[in-house]
Amino acid sequence: MGNTNGIIVFPPATNTRIKGNVVIGNPAIQVSTGVAGSAGVDIWNQAAPGTTTFDRNLCATSINAPCPDQAAGAVPRKPGGE
Repeated sequence: MGNTNGIIVFPPATNTRIKGNVVIGNPAIQVSTGVAGSAGVDIWNQAAPGTTTFDRNLCATSINAPCPDQAAGAVPRKPGGE
């Protein structure tokens, strides 16, 4: 948290799996309110469609990546449903 962007998957990436991360607060509030025109997100997938798998990540903002509804209390589960 507190970065301009959280997780970024760049275009050359293939067969990539992003799993079980909590990525919240990107960009940092100081950046988003203090730098005009700045825009960052928690997860930003720039890779070709279908080359990256997202599994049980928690975030508030994303581009080309699923982001569960944080307000609904979504929490990544441990493998095996624990």
